Amino acid sequence: MLTITVAVPFAVAVCFRLRRRAEIRSRFSEKLTVILVLALDVMMTPTRAGR
Repeated sequence: MLTITVAVPFAVAVCFRLRRRAEIRSRFSEKLTVILVLALDVMMTPTRAGR
């Protein structure tokens, strides 16, 4: 249950970052978004929703 609780803020952050227009994003911003998505994936995998 703790994994899902920690994953929720990551999911919200990813959603907000992906809503930004592509022209506004810098290379660093895109890399940070990829890292957040990978971290979210690692947190979601061991849960029932991730299977």
